[in-house]
Amino acid sequence: MTQLGLPLTAPFVRHSATSKDAARSIEPKAGTLREKVLAYLYVYGPATDEQMQSGIPMAASTQRPRRGELQKLELVRDSGRKAKTAAGRSAVIWECVR
Repeated sequence: MTQLGLPLTAPFVRHSATSKDAARSIEPKAGTLREKVLAYLYVYGPATDEQMQSGIPMAASTQRPRRGELQKLELVRDSGRKAKTAAGRSAVIWECVR
């Protein structure tokens, strides 16, 4: 468990050896990374994945899975709002569940 009491199990695709290897390699840091994502939303308020990646800073391939884990833990949710990304696409604005 992390300081926030979050589980330390990084998800992986069962039939993929490389996915399992990636999960094992991120595991020691996954809890801390989830906490960074959650803390960003708590401190700065609702944000898109792109805004979080820029603000933390954290690579998309690291941030997005951690946000997904927080969503499964029901600590983060879709706010029901959208914002444009730098590429002009529509993106979900995520928020903390309080």
